[in-house]
Amino acid sequence: MEYKKNLIPGIVLTIFSIIYLVLTSQIKKFSGLGSDPLGARAIPYLWGISLLVLSLILVVRGIKQRNLAIKNNTLVKSELNFAGIIKENREIVLTFISLAVYIALLEPVGFLIMTAVYLFVQTLILTPKEKRNYIVTLITSIVIAVALDYVFVCLLNVLLPLGIFGF
Repeated sequence: MEYKKNLIPGIVLTIFSIIYLVLTSQIKKFSGLGSDPLGARAIPYLWGISLLVLSLILVVRGIKQRNLAIKNNTLVKSELNFAGIIKENREIVLTFISLAVYIALLEPVGFLIMTAVYLFVQTLILTPKEKRNYIVTLITSIVIAVALDYVFVCLLNVLLPLGIFGF
């Protein structure tokens, strides 16, 4: 059963990284004034390839653990219980859901607001209930979102979605 903790996420992340790499190939190459020699695809390809390699390592680790369990006669056959898997991996599931909501609302709401909200929610997801401090988390999320916005817009001249309020 232990092997499933590496094998299932590894397979899911492998599929996700392949889709990500396919979509990365659709990024248009900018060749105008101020274009960089690597192009707009370089960093997304780096992230996609890194995710693919790490997810394949998880798959291989899961297969090795399964083979070892078979060899030692400790493999327990059990039915796939999605409710149990979701409950056991609550933080991972909530992270993917919050990330999907962030991506879906980034354009209409704007980078600054959605990044602050996403950081706040993600921090709450990953922090145990007894250690949560909502005020510190809120302030930290806002400061980080403003700092990221400043770095990308003012220092790197990257256009970010302005959203409904225009900032």
